[in-house]
Amino acid sequence: MRRFCSILYATAVAVVVSAAEPSSLSTLPQATAVHFCQLLVCDNMGTVQSLNSYIHRQPTDDTDSLSAAQSFCTYIFNYGGWQSLRIFPHAKPHGTITWHAADERLPNDIDAEHQKYIHEVFPRLIAEVEAENWSQVDAYIDRMLKYQTTFAARQSPQSSQAVPHTALLFLPFAFFLALPFVIRRKGA
Repeated sequence: MRRFCSILYATAVAVVVSAAEPSSLSTLPQATAVHFCQLLVCDNMGTVQSLNSYIHRQPTDDTDSLSAAQSFCTYIFNYGGWQSLRIFPHAKPHGTITWHAADERLPNDIDAEHQKYIHEVFPRLIAEVEAENWSQVDAYIDRMLKYQTTFAARQSPQSSQAVPHTALLFLPFAFFLALPFVIRRKGA
């Protein structure tokens, strides 16, 4: 029985190690890796920050020939790290922004076009990385940055209009409250 367990363990380790080996993607050029790390990510605590600020808080190996951004991108593209990055914002009808990963099941309130984009952008980006088409990779990153700035900044229509209307109603009231003080100072 011990021998069987040992063989089973060795087989399981071999399968896991072979599955964990990176794909044959090349290393991103430094400028492209830095560009990719400008993307925003939402961590498990709900904090949204750029990938750059996240990776620069991690300890680095000074003997590595790659920059921190290149090492991070190697993990993202070669080891499937892109699947769990919550980099796709979505505004709920009441104004709350939720962030989703490319490989997660998306809620039904995200329309089909956005769901397709979220699920397909990384496989297409990886294909361009494999082809070492760096200008196209940068174009994909630019579109992802635009997606983030467009959909992370949305507010609900009610909250964006409520502040100006409230301020307009308060101005005449404030004027009439301040009027007696202005008149007294002129008379004194």
